Amino acid sequence: MDFADRDAVLRIYGEGIATGNATFETSVPTWSSLDAKWLPDLRWVALVDGSVAGWAAVARVSPRECYRGVVETSVYVGSAFRGRGVAKALLARQVSAADAGGLWTLQAVIFPENEVSIALHHKFGFRTVGVRERIAQHHGVWRDTVMLERRVQD
Repeated sequence: MDFADRDAVLRIYGEGIATGNATFETSVPTWSSLDAKWLPDLRWVALVDGSVAGWAAVARVSPRECYRGVVETSVYVGSAFRGRGVAKALLARQVSAADAGGLWTLQAVIFPENEVSIALHHKFGFRTVGVRERIAQHHGVWRDTVMLERRVQD
């Protein structure tokens, strides 16, 4: 993923926001804010017939050195490409690159209503570590999130 992909990435992020079950964000962040938080070597786009079909990125969970190998994952698929294996391909790439890059924990925070995403993460070795009840409001409604993590096998 690079600057040339920004319009497609932001559009797909907006489509995820519109579902109401992808993020607490209510508007698409700026490219500069996303670019600053995502690790540059751990972000990708998936192309289908030359079009950006989805994207994946990771962000550090903390600036503290002791957490340097812990990241939060994001995977988004454009509405026209859902159900076609795009998320599976992106998550496979993310897991492979994280393992090769010395990351030891991948975290995912997912709304419980997003059962497809939770199931996909489980297939890639993520385990549910808990539910954060009423963690934040989304459009004035308290929402829960499921916390998942994948640890590198020693």
